[in-house]
Amino acid sequence: MKKITVATILLGALGMVIPAPQARAQVSVSVSIGTFYDELSPYGEWVDCTYGECWVPRGVGAGWQPYTNGEWIYTRYGWTWVSSDPWGGNPYHYGTWTFVSRYGWVWVPGTVWAPAWVTWSYSDSYVGWAPMPPTVLFGSAGYSGRPVVVKQAQYVFVPTNRFLGTNVRSVRVEARRNSEIFRQAKPVTRFDVSGGVVRNMALPMATVQRAMGSKIETREISTANTTPRTVSSGGGGHVAMVAPAHDVKAARASWQAKPQQQVKPQQQAKPQQQPQHQQQPKVQQPSQPQHQPPPQQQQEQPKAQKQQQAKPQQPQQGHEKAGPASDEQGKDKDKGKKD
Repeated sequence: MKKITVATILLGALGMVIPAPQARAQVSVSVSIGTFYDELSPYGEWVDCTYGECWVPRGVGAGWQPYTNGEWIYTRYGWTWVSSDPWGGNPYHYGTWTFVSRYGWVWVPGTVWAPAWVTWSYSDSYVGWAPMPPTVLFGSAGYSGRPVVVKQAQYVFVPTNRFLGTNVRSVRVEARRNSEIFRQAKPVTRFDVSGGVVRNMALPMATVQRAMGSKIETREISTANTTPRTVSSGGGGHVAMVAPAHDVKAARASWQAKPQQQVKPQQQAKPQQQPQHQQQPKVQQPSQPQHQPPPQQQQEQPKAQKQQQAKPQQPQQGHEKAGPASDEQGKDKDKGKKD
């Protein structure tokens, strides 16, 4: 199958992006940006970034990176990421991740499905990957051009013999060794489109099987809790991983309008009915047992009242504050006399 080369490529170890205009294509997918807002909003914040509306996950630790909390499997669609993050796997199968200095790693929404949107770097000893940059475009037949290379710090490396069958966080190589490993690794990027579905076949299976010493099992895509979506482009147009910024902004505006109409009336109706009828009885009930049960207190109250009448100057000192506490003050004085 003839491959159409990528429209924009990241070159060099510094990961400098060559900007390119986004070509409009007639893309047919069965997922909408609004779905992502409903799904991801409880787990993070939507912010404005270089690429439009982006999502920032909440509650991740310092130094967190995408494609670390989960594991790799091989399916009929190639190398597939199985996420263990609480927000699920959609941010790893749609759109892509990029690092923004103000927020850290952010997810840029997209509507084109893939088993994993990553570029690779591998050797017999280590396998590494990093999220594809948002500016990359590819043709309707896929991409098999020059490797897309990003900054070395954005790669996640693991031993090749531990690449499958375990959570990446437990076997990841320390990031400070990325530069050393990267010099000995081979970068590769490849996406095929077959049957209308994007496939990630870049990492040679033979290299992984040789290091692991066993044949790799082809797993069902349902293991990754995701469903492949077909994509097509008309007139030889390019396909972008990320959705146009104006489409994402429009989807967010529509999403924000829904909770304002549904949630606010419910929040206003509750405080008007409950406070007056429920809070007053609760205040009166606990106040009675505090003064009535002890018999000694009932006998000492007249004494406290006589003492207060004998000293006319004390009530003038902070009349509002002393009133509620006068019973307790009388009790303390009587107890002192008894002692």
